[in-house]
Amino acid sequence: MPYLKASIVALALASLVGCATNRSEVDVTGPAPQAGTQGQGRQVYISAVDERVFQIDPRSADIPSLKNDEEVNDTSITQRAIGRKRNGFGKGLGDVVLPSGRTVSQLVGNAVATAYQQAGYQVVTTPTPSAAAVNVHIIEYWSWFSPGAFTVAVNNKAHLKIESPGAAPLEVISGARDSMQVATDSDWKKINEQGLSAIVTETGKQLGKAKP
Repeated sequence: MPYLKASIVALALASLVGCATNRSEVDVTGPAPQAGTQGQGRQVYISAVDERVFQIDPRSADIPSLKNDEEVNDTSITQRAIGRKRNGFGKGLGDVVLPSGRTVSQLVGNAVATAYQQAGYQVVTTPTPSAAAVNVHIIEYWSWFSPGAFTVAVNNKAHLKIESPGAAPLEVISGARDSMQVATDSDWKKINEQGLSAIVTETGKQLGKAKP
């Protein structure tokens, strides 16, 4: 019986390691502006550009990286990448990406658009002569794993530079952290959704400060 229990534990641990070493596709549902709900303020058209820099074997877990080093220059992967799994010693394992057809720039752009809408702006989905162009530069957006003795954590951080005509650029810096016993795909989904909500909150604060 002790041998059987040991075998079961070993198989369970092996399965967990296998999951951690593989790439996970996580369908993150972020905030988005509500159709048909428009403020009375200025019209804006918001576009986001992913300017993150991925590294091979970075010095810290909060720097974007991928399990397959050769993919760090493949935008079809990097534009979907949102995090990296690690073991209890901090060694990089499998990465976490959005499903095909989804990108970080879409999620972040929607989060910023939500903040603008909540601040009273009219957010349009196609550029028009009357809509001010709001350009969102995604300098940082990443989620990472932090090992611990009794609990582990997943973290998220973002750094955006938002530019619009006739206004000083907005610097949006936000973050989120969540602790658990074992990090699963649902935890990666949750931390990214918390991170996107934090972007909405912080962008709203910056917009409030920018108002005359």
